[in-house]
Amino acid sequence: MATTITSECINCGACEPECPNNAISQGDPIYVIDPLLCTECVGFHDFEACAAVCPVDCCVTDPNNIESEEVLIARAKAIHPETSFGDDFQSRFRKGNGAQVAPAVDASEKSALPPVAPVTAAAAMTIPSVKPLTPPAVTAAKPAVAPANVVESTPKTAPEPKRKAKPKKMFPNELPNDFDELVIQFRGGKLSRIKRLLIGLSQPVLGALPHKMKKSLESAVQNPVVFSAAGSTGLNILHNAVLYPIVLMVLAAVVKGPAVLFSQDINIFVFIGIILALIEGIYRLRDGIFHAKPTEEMKLPAAIYGIPLGILLQPLLAKQTGMVRNLPIPVDGFYSRGFVDKLERERRYGNVYTVEDRGGALLLRLEFPRSLPDIGVADRQKISDEMPDYDYDLALKGGQFIVRGRCSDERVRKISSSVGAFPPEFTTVIPLHCRIELLDLRISSKISCLKSFC
Repeated sequence: MATTITSECINCGACEPECPNNAISQGDPIYVIDPLLCTECVGFHDFEACAAVCPVDCCVTDPNNIESEEVLIARAKAIHPETSFGDDFQSRFRKGNGAQVAPAVDASEKSALPPVAPVTAAAAMTIPSVKPLTPPAVTAAKPAVAPANVVESTPKTAPEPKRKAKPKKMFPNELPNDFDELVIQFRGGKLSRIKRLLIGLSQPVLGALPHKMKKSLESAVQNPVVFSAAGSTGLNILHNAVLYPIVLMVLAAVVKGPAVLFSQDINIFVFIGIILALIEGIYRLRDGIFHAKPTEEMKLPAAIYGIPLGILLQPLLAKQTGMVRNLPIPVDGFYSRGFVDKLERERRYGNVYTVEDRGGALLLRLEFPRSLPDIGVADRQKISDEMPDYDYDLALKGGQFIVRGRCSDERVRKISSSVGAFPPEFTTVIPLHCRIELLDLRISSKISCLKSFC
């Protein structure tokens, strides 16, 4: 049965580079496995590589897609015609079954033995207690053979195969600290505790800001408990359910006089304010209500007064968010096909990166290409749609950080050499606003994160 990835996937990306068939790719919102490419690692390993590296054990077999070893090895041969698979190919179906070859038997004994069904390890253990049904001569020789067969076929608990760790590339001035520790250390960026507290208390008001400003502020705070775009928007909707009736009551008092506040006529203004807040709230949460998108993908528009408020707070927030460079937006519309294609093209030139000032540290994220372009050449059909891993080199020179990416797959390089819009390598020079002395690096198969310290 083909392997599948459950909803517990945390998008760590550990499984993607381990698949020998390039069957794993980044889906929406989690990684997915193409069942037409998955061979459960038959022919390459006696275990499933993705399940071996998954930190949350979400790579499991799919009970709805049962396939035999013969089908899987045939698929592996079709995907890798250049690879020779012998009869002793590795397979998880054979792992732990012990020796399946019977011990040597003389020709005379072999002719005397009746045909029998294969005996499992558990059945072999019970053979001495079963009344013999074979001729005496064969029965007499059987005790000498049975113990050996029992020992041979008894499954042994073998340790998990040791995986060869990929050698870690080291660069000049690289920090010895753990990346995760540094992320925690600089969580909150340039914001002090007092500023984060003020932002947290101001969520009902800041939730009225445009979506882009709220996401920038969320990235700067780096703590969803203190501030998040979705949480602040929800609080702002509740806040507006009180604010709008009060504003209409004040307008009614200005137009009709203060006496209206103590009459029954004021109720209509309160009712209109609540209805206005409700309609606005539904509109702002429409992605989640009508399209069932998770909060991470929802676009949360501003309130009625959000845009003027954003203009007033823009100078102040720009100093706190610390975003030096955002991702390029080739075209509008995140979910449009054209956006994905053009953003992938920008990745091939090394243009998709962000630089964020964390206060004493710069956080740089650069994305490598993820998919092979659909180009009309003969050898294109022999290569997976997923872009193979890139090799990389990093350098710090004065106020510049230099990234050199190179596709190491020669088949892909051969194709890319004939296509001008598909370079096999790129060099990105990133200007920095301060002198960098040390850096800490984390590289995954498709996204690299650099933390540089001023």
